[in-house]
Amino acid sequence: MRFNKKRTGLVLKKCVCMFFLLFIFFNITAQIRTEPKPPKKVSLEEERAREQTRWMYRNLSLEPDQYEKVNEVNLTYAFKADSLDKVRDKALRNDGKAKIKQSKEVQIKTILSPDQYKQYAAHKDKQTAQKKSPFSGTYLGQ
Repeated sequence: MRFNKKRTGLVLKKCVCMFFLLFIFFNITAQIRTEPKPPKKVSLEEERAREQTRWMYRNLSLEPDQYEKVNEVNLTYAFKADSLDKVRDKALRNDGKAKIKQSKEVQIKTILSPDQYKQYAAHKDKQTAQKKSPFSGTYLGQ
């Protein structure tokens, strides 16, 4: 039995090409599987909680441990408030949100120093007055 050099070279080239194609295929499929998932949709309440925490960090000079605690409290109560949005009865929903805000304020007060809490309360009062003002951009005629 004789070996044909042309035929042997051709088979060898086919094997190398198949190996190369398989290598590329498995490499591409591995990259597709390991791509990060798109970020989860963030609720409006959660985004507000994160923004409030950022504001408190910037303006109240929070310590790192205070920042962690405040962030946890803000997110916890944001998720609670977000779950109340599914309640159909408006009075019940508003009552639930008021209770959530009260308990959140109690926890925030225990975390912040008295000076920090005064600044926080002044900012909240300012925001509330601005919402009620017909001359602010947030007045909805209510």
